[in-house]
Amino acid sequence: MNNSRSISAIIVDDDPFCCFQLQDIINKYSLGIEVKAVCNSAAEGILKIKELYPQLVFLDVEMPEMNGFEMLRKLPAINFEIIFTTAHPHYAIRAIRFSALDYLVKPIDATTLQEAISRLKDKIGEKKTQLELVGLPAEKKLSNLAVPTMEGLLFIGLQDIVRCEAEDKYTKIFLADKKMIMASRTLGDFEDILHPHGFFRIHKSYLINLKHLKKYLRGEGGQVIMVDGSALDVSRRKKDELLELVSQF
Repeated sequence: MNNSRSISAIIVDDDPFCCFQLQDIINKYSLGIEVKAVCNSAAEGILKIKELYPQLVFLDVEMPEMNGFEMLRKLPAINFEIIFTTAHPHYAIRAIRFSALDYLVKPIDATTLQEAISRLKDKIGEKKTQLELVGLPAEKKLSNLAVPTMEGLLFIGLQDIVRCEAEDKYTKIFLADKKMIMASRTLGDFEDILHPHGFFRIHKSYLINLKHLKKYLRGEGGQVIMVDGSALDVSRRKKDELLELVSQF
């Protein structure tokens, strides 16, 4: 994408006045953002993200029925940048877990917003350059995971990971070629990193790559069968969310 082109965006905020105020700043300062949709609920935001594939989502945190973090966890993948817009500064640490581009406290300051958009444009330009240098089309994302092991860092393609399993403060990572890697990070750490890329935690002990899911077996929570033949229990509270996600793949 050329930096001179507009960046497609949607706004998800239950306060119509805040939505209007944000749009006014975007238009007044000619920030190069094209707002494709304004959503006044997280549920509507999910629908518009799936329909419009925005490059950027302005996301409020506290909304009725479903907050911004819950909304992001219901998406099969997060392939857009996020700018959180909220009146509550204490959520900033949680926002970092979603690799948010920025965290803006309301009322939004025009200068701060301009700086965030400038960083986004630089990021888009750098990503395009890096991908072109290695011969990849600009719309594709790099998809390697740096895994800390006892020996050092091991770089693994996300598409090669079938599932991850908790092992106390460590995580077993099972690959498509039947190899297993013991990583010195918790399963929760990997969940935060991998959830935006099509991974889902079906149980306190298991995180799976939805692209390697072969079969779901009914039951109280049910079981999943992965392409490597492993059968994993699904917790009862995760069942409905899993079935909703797999219907999108």
